[in-house]
Amino acid sequence: MTKTIDRSLPIKRHKSVIATADLPGVPEGTRGKVKVANGFSWYRYWVSFDNGVDLGQVSHDDLVHASDWKKYQVDRVAAERLAAEAPDESAAGADESVEAAAGSGGNSHGIPEHLLERSRAARERLGA
Repeated sequence: MTKTIDRSLPIKRHKSVIATADLPGVPEGTRGKVKVANGFSWYRYWVSFDNGVDLGQVSHDDLVHASDWKKYQVDRVAAERLAAEAPDESAAGADESVEAAAGSGGNSHGIPEHLLERSRAARERLGA
């Protein structure tokens, strides 16, 4: 069984990358080189692409290492296939979770009723 690509790690400067989505002036599959890497929780990059376009603030989700490009395409097709096979389960699960939150908390936000009552009482005490 083949391993999936670990895309959680940031891409370092001077690494060769490929665009995984259509970007302004850059079609999907265009090779480029990372010039600047920014971010702590949201990784973003300045990239010089081979078609002459330089883009800043390119999201980590829009790039993949050039060596992982073929594996990325295989993983993306497999993920799309899995999503197409079970769309009803995810929609049913979302409806059930909203109903469960409404039932457990007494409202659609899932806030417990005793906390709502405590807030009502405090507002009444303060005359608000």
